[in-house]
Amino acid sequence: MIIRQFLASALGDASYLVVSGETAAVVDPQRDVRPYLDAAAELGATIRFVFETHVHNDYISGGRELAALGAEIVAPAGGKLEFPHRPVSDGDALRVGNATLRAVAAPGHTYEHTAYLAIDEDGATRGAFTGGALLMAAAGRSDLLGPDHEEELTRLQWETGHRLAAMLTGDAEILPTHGAGSFCSSTGTGMERRAALEVERGRNPVLLSPSFEVFRALHLGTRPPIPGYYRHMAPLNRQGPRVFGEPPRPAPLTPDALEHLLHEGVPVVDIRPRADYAATHVPGTLSIEASDAMLAYVGWLLPFNSNLALVSTAPVDAEEATIDLFRIGYEQVRGALPFDTWAGATSTVPVATIAEARATIARNAATVIDVRYAHEQDQTPLPGALRRPIDQLPGWIDGLAREPTLVVCASGQRASTVASFLQAKGVPVTAVIDGGAADLI
Repeated sequence: MIIRQFLASALGDASYLVVSGETAAVVDPQRDVRPYLDAAAELGATIRFVFETHVHNDYISGGRELAALGAEIVAPAGGKLEFPHRPVSDGDALRVGNATLRAVAAPGHTYEHTAYLAIDEDGATRGAFTGGALLMAAAGRSDLLGPDHEEELTRLQWETGHRLAAMLTGDAEILPTHGAGSFCSSTGTGMERRAALEVERGRNPVLLSPSFEVFRALHLGTRPPIPGYYRHMAPLNRQGPRVFGEPPRPAPLTPDALEHLLHEGVPVVDIRPRADYAATHVPGTLSIEASDAMLAYVGWLLPFNSNLALVSTAPVDAEEATIDLFRIGYEQVRGALPFDTWAGATSTVPVATIAEARATIARNAATVIDVRYAHEQDQTPLPGALRRPIDQLPGWIDGLAREPTLVVCASGQRASTVASFLQAKGVPVTAVIDGGAADLI
């Protein structure tokens, strides 16, 4: 049995190719399925199965893309997918070549959540594909279905972690889908993406907490906001997303074409580094720097699957961003313009160093807005600043006075993004794009 991991850094998620002989399966595939097809071909195998651990909340599954090429989708019966698939329940097993994947009911992240034990050709359990159950030093969020389900799902997550651990030897691998950077993870751990159970026993709060009450306090103590696009993912994954065959590519735009889109009111997102945007950008464009958090910001700030266009440093950057947007259902990228081809008027965003920001605050020379997430502001408040979390921007931006405003976050990226939206609204804005609130407290 060969298990190969694939990372989607824009989402903080992993997926897996399992190969035994000439047969392969993919666990929790991303929508761009080309890497799996290439790897299977390299290993002389054909992808016959897709195993889904749950109905995903944070990305559109590539299951139907692979099914269109002949794979059978295997998914939890409780997920109630509305397209052809093989429903499985606790204990069901399926052969993948001469290896076996066995379903284990693993509720907590969602009710239907299912893990799969990876049993090799000799009958040894090599590990478990844990989806959103046991993660690296964390567990999948149990609050995504709303407060009415949070308590029950948290208890189920606790029970699931211990049940899975009891099924594995210490050297068996934990193979999660969610990880560092994923808003489906209860924490943002920056570490390896797969590890032996014995490693997790020494660091995972599910397994370390002496009681459920302790785990609950740790698990629910710090919760980042839920990206806006999440509410669209599970319904689309349940109904069956559109099959594309290959991810879309952004059409090259001329400066005239970009100006026309701006005139039409199409959002134009500049994905270049924030310092480059601040120094010079196309007037009316919005700064959402390419990063592991870009998709979350798009989901909060732009209507779901809205038409949009991109400005990038190089065409390859726009192509990568278009694929990442495709992963979360933004399929209407009208095109992209390399910034160095722009010959028209430009704008800037005034920026402040930490020393300059301190002086501005001391003189009371501007309204200071803190655009960090609410839980960050609770932990380390910035005295005198208005609390205006970026994830709530559509609800507060129109009420902000058009007076000199200093925008601060934690490291500068969110401040740059919010400043671009404020500038588009006519607010005289300065942004701290290198450093943030911790430097000003």
